[in-house]
Amino acid sequence: MRRARTTACASRPTWTTGVKLKKKPTEYLKQMYYDTLVFTSEALRHLAAEVGVSQLVIGTDHPIPWQDKSIDHILKAPGFSDADRRKMLSETAAKLLKIKL
Repeated sequence: MRRARTTACASRPTWTTGVKLKKKPTEYLKQMYYDTLVFTSEALRHLAAEVGVSQLVIGTDHPIPWQDKSIDHILKAPGFSDADRRKMLSETAAKLLKIKL
């Protein structure tokens, strides 16, 4: 994600949509949710660093699998705690869908 570019583009008078934002555009990114369907551990770590692990939810391309085991990339990515992995694999989705675990 290019935070500086996003903020710079949104602040240019000629590129405005006419909507006055209350926050920087990049601050809104932390209010959205993202799937974990990325192709490298580095990309997953970068996404988590940008928006927070609490905003990541397991993603798949079901019924067309892009890998044999859809959770291995989360389980094997270095730098995440067990609590982080639980959030990505179940807890955040459960919260969004109001499912009690």
